Amino acid sequence: MPSAKDDVAGIFERLNAGDLSPPETSPQSGWEIALPSGRTVVRSTLQAEARPLIALGAAAVPELLPWVMDERPALRYVAIYALEQITGKNPYIPYFADTDEEGYRAKAVAIWRSWYASRTEAKPAMQ
Repeated sequence: MPSAKDDVAGIFERLNAGDLSPPETSPQSGWEIALPSGRTVVRSTLQAEARPLIALGAAAVPELLPWVMDERPALRYVAIYALEQITGKNPYIPYFADTDEEGYRAKAVAIWRSWYASRTEAKPAMQ
């Protein structure tokens, strides 16, 4: 059985190559952005690509965090969107900024890391 680490890595490898899941029948909407392969997609497509990551739940969080720092905005957006959906935490991050001098990405990673830690810490046994 694949681990969350393997699942996350596989999804981002596929996206990096421009390979998308079968198209949805629902209307595609939102801004457009190019994948690293050069293929242009719309926001709703990237959100659909994040669904398997979201389905992994909290187990995906540590594997998604490095992607928040990725220089490729489409891949970074998928990770951020999945993290927002999994955690319910929506820290301010300019999704498509080329640079991050203000440190918004690192601050967001700290918020999501804290969320994950709070759910994985050993809870004292009830007596």
